[in-house]
Amino acid sequence: MMEQSFVVTLNITLIFQTALVFYFFGKHEKIPYSAREIFFVVANAGCLFLAAGLIKNNSLLIKGGIYILVVQALIDAHFLISKYLKNKSREKEEEKSNAKK
Repeated sequence: MMEQSFVVTLNITLIFQTALVFYFFGKHEKIPYSAREIFFVVANAGCLFLAAGLIKNNSLLIKGGIYILVVQALIDAHFLISKYLKNKSREKEEEKSNAKK
């Protein structure tokens, strides 16, 4: 009984996470900084599903927990890469403006 509730909660969490990712990437083409806290909470849920899957020997919970954590890692990587590229372009603009002076 309890294992079924974990699986149902996992499915709801996966649908929620997927909907948020598609919404933010579709509307803003990035995850806003303020919305990253939501994804951090969902990533913590991934840890809990992974732990529950390991305790209960349920491969679906293990796979779901790993999936949630991988998606969170990709979101964080996207955030870091976009921030790096933004800083690089800002440095190039500053170099061009300094060269003109």
